[in-house]
Amino acid sequence: MNFLRERILSPAASDLIEFDADSIRQVVAAQHLTQPDIWLVDPDAYEKNGRILRDSESPRMLAYSMASGVLYATDGCNSCTRRVEHNFEGMSFPELQEFAKKNDIRPELLEELTALLRQHRS
Repeated sequence: MNFLRERILSPAASDLIEFDADSIRQVVAAQHLTQPDIWLVDPDAYEKNGRILRDSESPRMLAYSMASGVLYATDGCNSCTRRVEHNFEGMSFPELQEFAKKNDIRPELLEELTALLRQHRS
């Protein structure tokens, strides 16, 4: 699991992260796709000022499978999938912004995910 911001979370928030990851894994299994290679979590969407956040208004966890070209996202209540270009990490900043807008994903999450993908492929 990669974190958008490094911080220590309570055990309850860590359990929610595992719950969300399991939700994505269930979607992957149901669609008979390959497991994600890269996972990204925004810890601030799980716990804020000691308060556990059960869900968020936008995706708080992203996962990407390079083999299938599928992006997975969850906001704590719903998980969804989006097929994206196999050169996802090569998208320009305006393309990422447009993709984020179309899919209601915060741009900073997509930017960090593509940076992680570039590192992973290197």
